[in-house]
Amino acid sequence: MRRHPELSAIPAEIRRAACAFHEAGHIIVGWHHERYVTHAWLRPPFGFSGETCFEPYRKGFRTERLADLRRAEVEVTILAAGHCGEMIYWNEGEGLRWYPGAIHSHDDDLEQMRPYTAFLQPADEAALLARCARSAAAILYNPPMLAAQKAIAGVLFERRRIDADEVDAIIRRPTAR
Repeated sequence: MRRHPELSAIPAEIRRAACAFHEAGHIIVGWHHERYVTHAWLRPPFGFSGETCFEPYRKGFRTERLADLRRAEVEVTILAAGHCGEMIYWNEGEGLRWYPGAIHSHDDDLEQMRPYTAFLQPADEAALLARCARSAAAILYNPPMLAAQKAIAGVLFERRRIDADEVDAIIRRPTAR
């Protein structure tokens, strides 16, 4: 295994596959928490970054509602799932061969967590983030969800886009449950 190669030394298909697993991580954990995806895509020209879009909430967040505090923690968990999903890719097969060491592909996810962590006002933010990452990883490593993540990542890798109906069909397959 090479250690810490320059990202530009990693073949494009390896970087695109890692991104596909990252986005699939968001999708799977979101689906688990009933946050349904509208679509996800890998950005042109190479697919080295992506975006997952969920159906919007129908109501805002208020700190006096316990359910909203739980929703905010779920959002942090979904955002943490991208990094967890990507690490699944880097820890096996071709990904392991090319793993670049510390990855920073989740910096935008960390930025998107800030409003939720500010809303939650945890006594220990690092502990909250670690708990959410563990929760995301537990969902992703569940064998049916792991199979679904790989299938979703495969579609994203090949077509660079996946829609809600395709996600639902993959997750609801008998082999994915």
